[in-house]
Amino acid sequence: MAEASALSVCDWGFVRRFLPLDLDSLAHERGAIKRSRGIKDAEALVRCGLLWSSPGGAIERAASEAGRLNIAQLSGPALFNRLKKAESFFASLADYVLARSVGRGETWKGLRVVAVDATVLCGPGAKGTDQRLHVAYDLSSSRPVHIDLTGSEGGETFRRYTHLGPGVLVLGDQCYGRGPGILPLLESKASVLVRFNFYSIRLLDLSGVKITPEEAQSRLPEVGTVEFEALLPGWDKPVRIFGALNPKGEGVWLLSDLSRDLLDVGEVRDLYSKRWQIELFFKRLKSILDLDMLPTCNGPTTRVWVWLKVLLAALAMALEFADPSERQAVPEQRVQVKAKRGRPKKNQTSAKSPNPDHP
Repeated sequence: MAEASALSVCDWGFVRRFLPLDLDSLAHERGAIKRSRGIKDAEALVRCGLLWSSPGGAIERAASEAGRLNIAQLSGPALFNRLKKAESFFASLADYVLARSVGRGETWKGLRVVAVDATVLCGPGAKGTDQRLHVAYDLSSSRPVHIDLTGSEGGETFRRYTHLGPGVLVLGDQCYGRGPGILPLLESKASVLVRFNFYSIRLLDLSGVKITPEEAQSRLPEVGTVEFEALLPGWDKPVRIFGALNPKGEGVWLLSDLSRDLLDVGEVRDLYSKRWQIELFFKRLKSILDLDMLPTCNGPTTRVWVWLKVLLAALAMALEFADPSERQAVPEQRVQVKAKRGRPKKNQTSAKSPNPDHP
């Protein structure tokens, strides 16, 4: 992920390219703008939001900077009231940028590998989970492909990712190793490699008898990995089960629908270990964007702030993977337009280099 501060030094004309063409229509549709008092259009609203969500940003500072740059003329409280009503709008923008910035990288034997997980977000004085950020992370391009935000009630389940579809291998930790979540994912024609335990999922041997945790434990070798087939109720094909002992002598179990041609037993551990890239992404997201502490525990204030952080991260990644030559093309194009309109020459000169004050 590029440093989020890159958005404050990059020419806004280049950043604007990664957003929908008709921002105003989307903003009105999502209820983010009902009147233009203080903020003239959706573009100004987005720029104000990015100022607020920048690392170390505060609403009063964002309002002051927006006024200095002639983006919007609002007090801090007035800007806060406008931004907190735009959650749906900013969430849509984050989805839009993510969907268009994901590149195609290396695959695992023709399959795109996506790790899914969630991270807990807490506000001041929290006694538990306030918000939960759910992410599907493309390991080949090192970028998220889907992000969802829920309250503490939002569980971790593969059902959130059935839209990934065929050609995708989804990696999940033990929280996702439950039949009601695995089945919809398999039915969507995605493949799966997930950690589980026999207490949280019902599996049958090939004769139809339930495999108990004790019986499964007895199959584990002292050294190496055991592999066998099992039946997942509701799925019409056997799934493959892999088991091994960890250094503490505890059983570690993985389930996959991949055939032996695509996944050899000797490759299982290395493939599953790639899932930790999403954990590193969460750490970077929290450290770079200050997402480790919410401004409040719950409510619309918190949610819009999180979505703005996600939008900021998505734009930063889009900038990081953009063609550098395209970044230079934008200021030159603006110079030509200004020249046709007969702007003073000094303005043309200043437009040749990005304005470091732009958000």
